[in-house]
Amino acid sequence: MRAFLRQFRRAPGRILTSVFALALAIGAIGVLAVPAVASSSLSDAVERDGLGDIVVNTTPLDQRQLDEITKLDNVVAAEAQASVPAEWNGERIRLIGLSSDRTMDLVDITAGRAPVSAAEVLSQRGVAEIGDTVEMTGKTFEVVGVGSTLWWSDSSVLYGDLDAILPLTADGGTDRLTIRAIDDSQDALEAIVADVDDILATDGDAYTGFPTYFPDGTTPIDADIRQVSQLIGLLGIFAGLVALVLLASTTNTLITERTREMAVMRALGGRQRPLRRRLRRIAVGIAMAALVIGLPFGIAISNLIARMVLQEFVGITPGFAVDIPVIVGSAVAVLIGARLVSARAARRVATVPLVTALRDRDGAPFGTTRLQRLSARIGRGGLIGRMATRTSLRRPARTAAVTVQIAAAVGSAFLIPTLATSVNDYNTSAHAVWQWESLAIARDPGLPLTADEFDTNADTEGGVWTGGQLDNWEMDVYGLRVDSSMIDPAVTSGAWLEDGSDAVVSAGFAERTDLAVGDTIDVQLAAGSAEFVISGLSDDSSRAIYVERQRLSEELSAPGMANVVWSSNAEPMLHSDAPLAITTLEEIAAEDAAGTDAIVLIFGAIGVLVSGVAALAVLSSMTVSLFERRHEFAALQAFGARKRRLRGLLFRELLPLGVVGVALGLVIGAFGARGIIASFEASNAIDIGVTDATAAVPFIVLGTAAILGLLATTVVHSAARRPIAVSLRGGA
Repeated sequence: MRAFLRQFRRAPGRILTSVFALALAIGAIGVLAVPAVASSSLSDAVERDGLGDIVVNTTPLDQRQLDEITKLDNVVAAEAQASVPAEWNGERIRLIGLSSDRTMDLVDITAGRAPVSAAEVLSQRGVAEIGDTVEMTGKTFEVVGVGSTLWWSDSSVLYGDLDAILPLTADGGTDRLTIRAIDDSQDALEAIVADVDDILATDGDAYTGFPTYFPDGTTPIDADIRQVSQLIGLLGIFAGLVALVLLASTTNTLITERTREMAVMRALGGRQRPLRRRLRRIAVGIAMAALVIGLPFGIAISNLIARMVLQEFVGITPGFAVDIPVIVGSAVAVLIGARLVSARAARRVATVPLVTALRDRDGAPFGTTRLQRLSARIGRGGLIGRMATRTSLRRPARTAAVTVQIAAAVGSAFLIPTLATSVNDYNTSAHAVWQWESLAIARDPGLPLTADEFDTNADTEGGVWTGGQLDNWEMDVYGLRVDSSMIDPAVTSGAWLEDGSDAVVSAGFAERTDLAVGDTIDVQLAAGSAEFVISGLSDDSSRAIYVERQRLSEELSAPGMANVVWSSNAEPMLHSDAPLAITTLEEIAAEDAAGTDAIVLIFGAIGVLVSGVAALAVLSSMTVSLFERRHEFAALQAFGARKRRLRGLLFRELLPLGVVGVALGLVIGAFGARGIIASFEASNAIDIGVTDATAAVPFIVLGTAAILGLLATTVVHSAARRPIAVSLRGGA
């Protein structure tokens, strides 16, 4: 530690820069803890709120049916809820009726108090304020508290007493069933759903939506968080590797500066092993100082990103959590890395010939390699050009390191906007197949609309939009007229819908699941399984199945009925007794953009860290070059060279490295984006596509040139402050 403190007094600025940059990288590595932090918060929310293992919408149920379901093997509890669609303050909301003795969907009250009468309700945050009087469906409720549950956390809802809400429902009954199981494996949950279906069918009841399963303690967004976290984690690892390069460069600088000191100690009888150990302690000291700053920074980053992800995708605010394995792994990796990167520099310094080391002159003459001799025969525009070329060729390892560091910064700067552009284009293309301008969804469960009544208008069309499952993939299943004008019937192979036995499947999904035209698929729907023959593959970017409307409504036990109305008018005139929630394509695009912005913000923050660490690494490498060339710079100054000339020299050295680094970085960013997108496509069985952010290239090039110019100015300013006489006589 004393050796590190002495070295710190000799070069505080350089060491502080390295400590800061390495701390940034350690903080970036901390994003690897996001999955554990998010999972911990979600697990706490699941336990607190009592999330069910199975959630499904049904036709109205009675207490006798609930009792029969509760008696099933493997069922711990079965509870029913009621929901009433309404509007308040110009916003579409739902009034959720919950029983007072429930064990699932417990509302976490964050402000106010719990209702004590049937006329009092709790509000989801942002929907209503405590003290507001809400009038809907002919009844008045007073908001007495603010709270949420994990299931409804991202919805606009009010929570009220079940007995008070039931009279307001269309059928006077509950329409949502939640079940908790002893064995929550996927197979066990599916077996429960089949048994419940038999119980409902006995009384003529049925599911009105595809069941949602949460097997093995999963939550609604586990997959999304895992994918986002993996991507952020890759950027964090990248930042860590760049930081190790920086640590190696800084360590090399500090150790090289002690070459003459070590030579004196060797001349006095010092052995190489103890001397190398003393030198290695410098790197370990820097790493330990960086850990003191970087580990808390990484913990803060992981919790901040987990909070952003959970608030965006789930609507809950997580608690504070720490991932011990990531912290320990980061610390061990940094300390081992410091030990490894310093060993080579220490060995090199300890083996420099005593005469060369005591003379304190550069021991790397030009012309020792064929490339160097060949470059000497090529004109390069005067003395400054020859010096710049020779400097780059004399230290090929450092030249390659600076180039890679520039490429790392450019690669991350190009990767982030490419991902953002690709996601934006995917969101647009996901709706490109549709020709409608507005979408009206029935707010009552099931298929409460008569499909034919909306076909009389030229600009509207009734249909079915439901969930399904195919080979364990959750699918959007659409019921359309064969001659529908609300969708583009373009296919990549086969033909569009022809009769009730056909189905059109998204081409990207079919490609990734080895489906082809003519195959028979078994689709699990709310009312059971249904077989369809694939007649074509749709040219869209979704994970969807398109079926003839009448056939799908029959499979859902509601022939001729619908639950959605597509319209070519953004403000359609719809006359229906069933409440409808109308959404325009513009509103959907705005929601997609908001979600994309949140993800891009997260990626951008990590990208800035990576670019910053890479820029500091370039600065450190240039500092090494400055120290080794201090006699050269001093001689140039002695002959009258001004700062402008020295800056020109350094900029000429960096310009070809910058050109190569930018080109390499753009390639790295492009291939990195393709690898990340391909991973998402494979894990989701969809087509996303890659759109390179070519508009960002000029800004990246100009930014790189500006940063290199700034670095050259900084190094020259540092060299100019050193007395010429001290540098020429070799003083440390």
